[in-house]
Formats: sequence, structure tokens, C-alpha cells
Amino acid sequence: MNNDENNELNNNEDILTSETTDNCEDFEQVEVIDYDIDDKLQTLEIVDDIKDSKNSKEKEPFNLKKEIISWVKMLLIAAVIAYLIVNYVIINATVPTASMENTIPTHSRIMGLRLSYLFHDPERLDIVVFDYQFDDLTYVKRIIGLPGETVTIINGQITISKDGQLIDGPLDESSYLKEEWLVGTGPYTFDVPEDCYLVLGDNRNNSADARYWYDNYYLKDDPEHPCNSYNDIFVKRDAILGKVYFTYFPTFSFVND
Repeated sequence: MNNDENNELNNNEDILTSETTDNCEDFEQVEVIDYDIDDKLQTLEIVDDIKDSKNSKEKEPFNLKKEIISWVKMLLIAAVIAYLIVNYVIINATVPTASMENTIPTHSRIMGLRLSYLFHDPERLDIVVFDYQFDDLTYVKRIIGLPGETVTIINGQITISKDGQLIDGPLDESSYLKEEWLVGTGPYTFDVPEDCYLVLGDNRNNSADARYWYDNYYLKDDPEHPCNSYNDIFVKRDAILGKVYFTYFPTFSFVND
């Protein structure tokens, strides 16, 4: 072998040695991750527990008594919730008469809210449901007079004053009165007591309201009659159950726009 061949062989050996060394250095820089065997075992135990729980539920026999008790509990909870909503939240009632036509047609079902006056007092023209002061009934009427006001009705025209000063009227009732007002057109003067309200029906020709109670109850000479004072012809604040918002049967219509 001549000198040239020897030199080439030595150069090749140097190259191989250098590449090998570089590769070894790269290999030494690789991070070796060693998983903790305890972590593996713990994970496997969790998986096994989940499988066992699932299998246990799948194998649990049907218990009729337990199922019945569960349904009874649900029905009782639903009944309690319904009772609270009906008695403390909403008003759901039928209006059997024509006293609020055409706003509320006869036999309409109405929906109201008992919480409407939780933070403020009733307002003029609100349609309200209240406990009837002369019998164990519930009535629906429109508020006309507020506490401390004087409401005057003359020839079917309503004016409202307070402390001798006119504050409203003649009221424009054309948007809700059923027809021309011909019955009980006055003259009336109602001095509304504090904490009380004057109410009238929208069907003024056929409505048992403050006018009717005044003529037939207050002025009636019968000491045993439930209306034994002038204040009884008005609706007390605590007798108002709530405000009516709409009818939903047989037709849907908002009534307090």
C-alpha cells in the first residue's frame, strides 16, 4: 500500500471517529423519562374503581318500593311548588260576569301577579283582583280613585281632586268603556279614605261597583247589613290580591296596557 492510500484511510478513520463522537454526545443529551410505577398503579386502581362502580349499578336489582317512594317525593315537591305559586305568586281565575266587558269578556280566564304591589302602591286605571268586602267572593274592577282623593261623577263624567285642587278629569275613558254610559251616571261624590281605593267596572251600565254599593248597601236602612259604614264602599289596600295582566282564554289579550 502506497502513501496516498494510507493517508486516505487515515482521513476516513478520522471522519468516522468524529461522527461517532458527535452521535454519542447527541445521545447523551436525550432526556430519559422514568415514569413512577406508583403513579401507574394509582391510575389503574382509579380505573378499576370506576369499572366496579358501573358494574355495581348495572347489577343492582329493581326495587319497586324504592321507586314508588321516589315518585311520591317528586309529586309532593311538585304539589308544594304549585301551591306556593298559585297562592303567593300568580292569580289564575275565571271572570263569570260581564261587568268588565269589553276589556274582559264574560267567562274569560285571566292571569295576574300577586307580587305587583310588593314595592309600590296600586295606580289609577290598574285592573285589580280583590276580596269582595260583602261576601266570600273575589272581584275584578278598575281603580279610579286613589287614597285621599275626591272623585266626582256627574252625567257620566269623572273628575278627581285632592285638597280642593283638580288633579285629573274629565277622564278620557273612551279606550276601555264598553258603550255609552247611561246607568248610574251620577251625581256622586266619593271621598276616598286613606289606604282605600274607589273601583268601577268598565261595563258601567251593568257593573256592581262603588256606585251600586253606595246606592244599595250604604244607603240601605238595615243595621244588620254588612255595609255598615261609608268606608265599606271602598276597597281596602290589604284586600287587593294583585294586578291583572292578560286574558288567555278564549282569547289572548293584554288588559293593562
